[in-house]
Amino acid sequence: MFCIRACFLSFGGFFVMKNCHVCNFECKDEMEVCPICGAFLLEKEQASEQREPEKLEPVILSTFEDLVSAEIFCDILTDNKIPYSKPEEDMRVVFGGGLAAQEIYVDQKDYDKAKELLEEFLQSEADFMEQFDGEFEEEI
Repeated sequence: MFCIRACFLSFGGFFVMKNCHVCNFECKDEMEVCPICGAFLLEKEQASEQREPEKLEPVILSTFEDLVSAEIFCDILTDNKIPYSKPEEDMRVVFGGGLAAQEIYVDQKDYDKAKELLEEFLQSEADFMEQFDGEFEEEI
């Protein structure tokens, strides 16, 4: 069930790839979180002990117009051990002429905790912006 593939490196060595137990994406051995679905990667022994992958019910948590804020919030989700997913190719025009938007998905069972973290994050971002409001405007 758990697939490990040995890959040959140009310097003549081998390294082991492990597959994500949720989306089956092939990840480098040293990775701890799947870059596709955000699931924590299991060690070989843990993966073989796991019977059946958990059914995920992804729901959209938020759409960020600021990609930097999206990345910061994804780090917060990771720190709180909440798996998330964000389409890598999610570039589009958004209302107001912005060129990018990033959707963040979480599993239904993690939605309430993730929503709470999102509200705290957005409030801290607003507090930060208020602190510097007008400070860098040029006087005419």
